[in-house]
Amino acid sequence: MTQSMDQNAIAQLVARILADNLRGADLPATEPPMSIAGFCESEGMSCAFFYALKRKGMAPQLTEIIVPGEPGINRGRGLKLVRISAESRRAWRERIAQVRATEAAELEIARARVQRVATAKLAAASPNHVSKHRARLGQRRRRG
Repeated sequence: MTQSMDQNAIAQLVARILADNLRGADLPATEPPMSIAGFCESEGMSCAFFYALKRKGMAPQLTEIIVPGEPGINRGRGLKLVRISAESRRAWRERIAQVRATEAAELEIARARVQRVATAKLAAASPNHVSKHRARLGQRRRRG
């Protein structure tokens, strides 16, 4: 390949070839699989957050297409194409919706809110709070 192609274009090409081989070429293809970056962009999340979800086992199922390497080309490492299918995306969205709806998630949200409010009250009452800096500076100037 002398032309450079982005990952989504390669994925669509590979998906189309695989789909044509598995079923007749006369049938229309469904949604093409997405790269991790494309998935993150479509869901409005960062790649770092995606990998954090993956470490916790909450990421969508990944499909890997591995092409073995040839000696002398790409140092013999081969190619690895990671994609997220439309079915995986739908299943992931359903799983996330179920997690959000659980009672434990609601309790965790309420606990975190109470903790934030208590922390804010303590911070505002502190003599080192930003709202009290001007008053301290004024007191120092009057004395000096």
